[in-house]
Amino acid sequence: MADNKAKNDSDAEMETSMPLPQVTESQKELASQAMSEFDKKQYGSCCSLMHKLIAQRPTDPKVAHNKAVAEFFQSGFLTTDEFRQQLSKVCQMAHVNIDNSESLEDVDHSVIYFNQAVILYHLRQYKAALNILDKLFQYIEPLEEALAKKATMLLVELYLCTYQPEKAMGMVHYAEKTVFTAGKNAGEKENKEDQVDEAWKPKISLYKTRCLLMMKSMKSCKREIKSLMSTQAMNTAVIYLKSNFEHLRGNHKKAMKMLGSVSTSDFTEAGECMPVMYNNNLGCIHFHLSKHHLGAFHFRKAFQENENAIKDIKRGAEHNKNLSGKTLNSIGMSRHFELLYNMGIQLLHCGKAMPAFDCLVEAVQVFRSNPRLWLRLAECCIMANRQNNDEDRKLEKRLEVIQGSDGSGIHRKLRLGPGLKKDNPSPGTPAIPAATHEFAALCLKNALHLLPEDPLTAEKVPIEDSDTVKITPEMVLVTAPPGNPLKAAEVASLRCSILAASAYVALCLNDYTLALLHAENLLKQPKLTGAQRYLGHLYMAEAQVAMDKIADAIQLLNPELVVDISLTLPENKTEQDKSERDPEASESKGYFYPWSPKDLTRAKAIAQYNLATAHAIRGEYDKAGQNLGESSSRIGTPLPAQMYFLKLYLDLIEGRRNMAQVVIKDHFGHVTPNRVEMKMNSKPGVPRPDTAVS
Repeated sequence: MADNKAKNDSDAEMETSMPLPQVTESQKELASQAMSEFDKKQYGSCCSLMHKLIAQRPTDPKVAHNKAVAEFFQSGFLTTDEFRQQLSKVCQMAHVNIDNSESLEDVDHSVIYFNQAVILYHLRQYKAALNILDKLFQYIEPLEEALAKKATMLLVELYLCTYQPEKAMGMVHYAEKTVFTAGKNAGEKENKEDQVDEAWKPKISLYKTRCLLMMKSMKSCKREIKSLMSTQAMNTAVIYLKSNFEHLRGNHKKAMKMLGSVSTSDFTEAGECMPVMYNNNLGCIHFHLSKHHLGAFHFRKAFQENENAIKDIKRGAEHNKNLSGKTLNSIGMSRHFELLYNMGIQLLHCGKAMPAFDCLVEAVQVFRSNPRLWLRLAECCIMANRQNNDEDRKLEKRLEVIQGSDGSGIHRKLRLGPGLKKDNPSPGTPAIPAATHEFAALCLKNALHLLPEDPLTAEKVPIEDSDTVKITPEMVLVTAPPGNPLKAAEVASLRCSILAASAYVALCLNDYTLALLHAENLLKQPKLTGAQRYLGHLYMAEAQVAMDKIADAIQLLNPELVVDISLTLPENKTEQDKSERDPEASESKGYFYPWSPKDLTRAKAIAQYNLATAHAIRGEYDKAGQNLGESSSRIGTPLPAQMYFLKLYLDLIEGRRNMAQVVIKDHFGHVTPNRVEMKMNSKPGVPRPDTAVS
């Protein structure tokens, strides 16, 4: 969900005029007057004075720098390109390499590097800005107080923008103890400093809350939110943070109500478009309410608002082909790729695999370090080739069992289908994005490489129970932009999902050795849901059958071993039971996508069908027929097409021609027009296969 960022437009800092050799008294007076006019925000008068001063000292880098800053402020932050060019000239005069933060050795040059970091921040080049400020922070003590405070706050902002909340929180604690601590001098100075500290407290509190939200430290965040609401209840940033907090807690209707209390007709001080944020956040809330089509509607509105805002900015700068003409805080305003990511996930849950794939392929070019995004791309490929597990129950699939007939009369023969599994090799290289199993395998490989090896080996220390947040090994986070970083438990769950998908894709590609390896790794994971364990057994058994390890597969396919197919971990079942008793809670915590099989009975029936197939391959036709009959009576109607294939195969190979004819006439009458009454030559107690294959 979107958060308001701190205002950094006016963070560019005028460098204080220092006495230099051969500086006349009149030049000192001009510099002092210019600084006074700048502090009063009289930028026109300041620029006039700086022009006079630069005429007298054309080679002084400090004068040139301050003139560039004053002109940039006078333009209303519209001349970004010109300001960057002026900064480059100042660096040449001062013999400073602005592109190399390691060259910062003189404290007097700190303000140049800070201004460069501000520009890079608004250009959304966060890592480059962070490299500069990390170096600048080494000189934080000798810096002027105002510059030190602004540099510290910008550093915290950059840590959050690069999804490093633990570092941001550490920097906030450091700043509270050192940079923003008032001196203990007597008189007016003490009162003045206390007022300055009070002015910074709201911003510090906002940063604390954002850090805690990103780290998902809900108890500590609740205390901070409560403090913010008591002092800044009408602040837009506070309301959005409160809404985000309620959203993460699962109180989605309350989060929606909080969003509705904010005006959406303007821009924030940081240049963010409020309608974009509002509709994006509503889309996220509806996603967790399993209202995916409504969520997609709000994401489309967010797209439209984002495009309209960008067009308005371009219209104001239509005569410029560069950054100039756009205000500094609006240069990085577009949230195109974040919205693409959200829309792709939403469309995937709507069952629209190809539109989702198109969105996510574009988003992954920017958020390539997100393992969850690579998994979603692979899921798009899987869904594009197979919509869901109930596809085999459709009429068109069942019609593939009997493909037609040849001849007539007593010479009439039926043609059985070759089966449902069809190999569709990719026409090109897997590296080219396409909704194929080959590309899915590549995506899943990327996702696995982005995960740490052992995310749950560190000792757990619950950060929510401590008054002060301490960084522990358990809090080592995995970045997943544009979302919050993943904690250790989330990484473990994500690994299980990736391994399950990898085993399935490997089976589709007939790579049974790799499928067996992924399935074995999946079953070795310490925390598996019942559904993941069930899939792991099925995938491992299928790979073993293909590798002629049928005895091992038969042991795995024992239906008595299927005891749980839930989508939650055992320790989370208490919360699930509560949500089932509470209709409002169950609405917000339902499954995002329907899972099939829906109940334990059908899950056992599917395992038993696979067991029948394994027995049939082994030549144990009696056991295969028995398991097939029991499975068909429990799997539900309509029956999957595979069951008809297996039933006809068993009847024909054992010479039960009459029974095969009964099945064909009852279920595939369109190819047997000359229907005749015939008695079923079957064992006593076996029901007529009107609804089930016996």
